[in-house]
Amino acid sequence: MHSQRLLIAGLAASVVTSLALSAGRLSAQSAGSVEIGGFGQFTRTDAAWHVKNGGGAGGRLGVFLTSHLELEAAASFSSFTNEPPRLSGSSSAQTFNGQFTYNIPFGVGGRTHDLLLEAGAGGERFADHNDFSVPLGGGLRIALTNAVALRFDGIVEYVENPTALTFDFPTTVAVNPKAARSTNVEIRAGLSLMLGHHKAPPPPPPVAAAPPPPQREAPPPARQEPPPPDRSGIVRDSLAAVSRVREALLAKVYFDFDRSELRDDQRAILDAKIPILRANSGVKIRIEGNADERGSDEYNQALGMRRAQATRKYLIDNGIDAGRIDISSNGEERPVCQDHNEDCWKQNRRDEFVIVAGGETLIAPR
Repeated sequence: MHSQRLLIAGLAASVVTSLALSAGRLSAQSAGSVEIGGFGQFTRTDAAWHVKNGGGAGGRLGVFLTSHLELEAAASFSSFTNEPPRLSGSSSAQTFNGQFTYNIPFGVGGRTHDLLLEAGAGGERFADHNDFSVPLGGGLRIALTNAVALRFDGIVEYVENPTALTFDFPTTVAVNPKAARSTNVEIRAGLSLMLGHHKAPPPPPPVAAAPPPPQREAPPPARQEPPPPDRSGIVRDSLAAVSRVREALLAKVYFDFDRSELRDDQRAILDAKIPILRANSGVKIRIEGNADERGSDEYNQALGMRRAQATRKYLIDNGIDAGRIDISSNGEERPVCQDHNEDCWKQNRRDEFVIVAGGETLIAPR
C-alpha cells in the first residue's frame, strides 16, 4: 500500500509540475532544447534483494546536444517490503543515473513523437551501501499538446555489488553459491515539459520593387502604328499580360503532411506553367522545397528536397528541358506562417518557384 501511494503521488506531482509550466512550446527538438519531467516508477527487483517488488517516483532533466541525441540526468526513489531472510519491515533504494538518449522522431496525428534508446551509468543506494549501476533500455515520448509530452520508459538496471554482505557477494566456494550481481527492471511513466530552443526565423525574401510608371509620351499621330517587334520578331505583350504570365509561373505547389507526391489539384497548377515555359525557351527556374516545423531539421531538409524533385520530374516528363530547372530545399527554415496549427502548417508544406534567368523578356503563350 505504501509503494502504491508513492507511485500515485509521483504521477500527480509530474502532472501538476508540467501543467503549471505549460507556457513552453513543443516542436521538433534542436540543439539546446531542454526536457524537464517527473515520473512514477514500478521496480521488479532481483531475487537476491529479498524484498517484494515496489514502487516510487522520480524526476529527470535532459539537454539536447543535437536534434537526435539527448544527455539526461535522472533520480528516483523506491520503497519495498522485506522478505525472509531479511528482517520484517521495509527497505528503500535510491537510483542516480546519467545517460545518453537517442531520439527517433516520427509523425502521427499532426504531431512529432519520439522512439527512445537509452544507455548510461550511475549509482544505486540500497540497505546502507552504494553500488555502481548501468541502465539500458528504451521508451516512447508522445506529444500531448504544444507544451507537454507523455513519456514511458522500460529500463534494465544492472547493479554491481562488490563485497556487499547484503547480497553475499563475491562468491565463496561452498559458502554462498547463490551470490550474484543483481539486475532490476524499472518501468516508468510520467509527463515531460519540452522547452524548445527556437531559432530566429530567417528574414523574408526581398520584395521586388514595382516597375517605375511609364513616362508620359507625346500624343500618337493620327495613324497609330502597331508596336515594334523585338529582336526575335515577337510583338511585346502588354504589362498586364506579362504580369499574369509571371504570376502563373511563380504560383506555389502544396503538399499533404509528410508527403512528397503531387496531388491532382496541384498538377493543374503545374500544367499552367508548361505552356509558359515552352513559349519562353530562355527562362530558367529554381524550385525550392519547404516543410512545416514538425520533424527533425535533417528530416525536413530531405523532405523539402523530395518535394522539389517530384515537381521537377513532372515538368521534365511534360517536355521541359531538365537543364532549365534547378532545385533546392529550405527544410523548415523559411515558414510563411509561424503559428502552431494545421491551418498554418499546410501553408508551409510547399514548393516555391524562382525565375533565375529570362524573366525580363516574358511573353504569353500564343
